[in-house]
Amino acid sequence: MKTDDLIRALAADTVRRPHLRTTLVLGMVPSMAIAVLAVWFVLGFRADLLTALVTPISIARILLTGVLGLAATRLALMLARPEGGQVARLWPLAAVAAAALGLLVWAYVSTPAEARQMATVGKTMTTCLVTIPLLSVLPVATLLYVLRQGATTAPMRAGFVAGLAGSGFAAAIYALHCTEDSPLFYVTWYGLAIMGVTLVSTLIGARALRW
Repeated sequence: MKTDDLIRALAADTVRRPHLRTTLVLGMVPSMAIAVLAVWFVLGFRADLLTALVTPISIARILLTGVLGLAATRLALMLARPEGGQVARLWPLAAVAAAALGLLVWAYVSTPAEARQMATVGKTMTTCLVTIPLLSVLPVATLLYVLRQGATTAPMRAGFVAGLAGSGFAAAIYALHCTEDSPLFYVTWYGLAIMGVTLVSTLIGARALRW
């Protein structure tokens, strides 16, 4: 059987998709719950959380990272299918990145020159860079497991979106604790933490998800 014929035959199997979605939900719900509880009991939610949730500049980081997680998860489910490598498009991820970049530029322009360095470095840079990857471990592992149950023909890309999804959700959860409200801080350091997790996940996916 030729490779194209095999891919078409696997694509015709419609039973696996619901199975993968069920497995994903059963894995992601407890993974996310554990991450929320870890932030709550170890770091604590920020004291003014309710106010932050209705403040546009603060809620923007939860929206950006949450949308990143959702968009990447959707792509991961697509890439778990053998035809996913041909039909999955990464433009939703690019749209999130463009929105984050636009927010960063706006914050740079609107922040006084003498305050930019402090707004960028903040006071919790190290905590951010350590915590987001740690919170990402279970969500990323869950996504890689689900992808492993599928039949991806794009293992590196699948690992890439798994890393983005897991670290995006982790960053959104970490934001419940973080009080650094400037986009100069959270676009920069959340972004670096997400990129680090994604790089590792891409390398793992390239090996672990190969047929």
